[in-house]
Amino acid sequence: MKDLFERCPELLAEAAPPLPVITRALRDVRPCELELAAALRPDPGRPYGRRVFLGTQAVEGMLATWTPGASCAPHDHGGSSGGVRVLRGVAVHRIYRVIDGALTLIAQERAAAGEVLVFGAGLIHSMGDGGGEASLVTLHLYAGPIPHMVVYDLERGETLKVDGGCGAWVPDDPAQILGRWPGFVSPCTILASGAASAVGLGLDGES
Repeated sequence: MKDLFERCPELLAEAAPPLPVITRALRDVRPCELELAAALRPDPGRPYGRRVFLGTQAVEGMLATWTPGASCAPHDHGGSSGGVRVLRGVAVHRIYRVIDGALTLIAQERAAAGEVLVFGAGLIHSMGDGGGEASLVTLHLYAGPIPHMVVYDLERGETLKVDGGCGAWVPDDPAQILGRWPGFVSPCTILASGAASAVGLGLDGES
């Protein structure tokens, strides 16, 4: 990702860059095809394979190699804002909100190669491979490290707080689960609770 840092050196600064800087960096980057091919990390057992190429107190950068036809679980980014650049293929992007205890789809869009999706702190969303001629590859930049994420387990009807090093899916390793809530709970409710684990609290939240 040499081109990324040359075009936007603010990403290497000590302070987290504002969202417009992240957006500009994603729009300006010109990835080298050979570099991109060498950086791909497929993981057929997951919605995507992930390669974190930048992890500082200011920025987290990640390249996602998506499994064809797969989508990740709805999730937030632990209060971090950021953006996604579609490098190859077509992405399906879904935005959710917790309303009266239900995880409600409020918007859906498709993004082709070259397009940038931007999200603020607290957004609940999911992404997936949209079935383009080429499988989906995306470049992600987040302002600041991601200490945890809220992931929604649609199959079990649960809300999980997971370690920030986990991808946007229900982890197999119980050690990556930092908290578990029955039903669907908004990230702001979890943040306000201040609890690492709230099994049995029966929280309901809206965002």
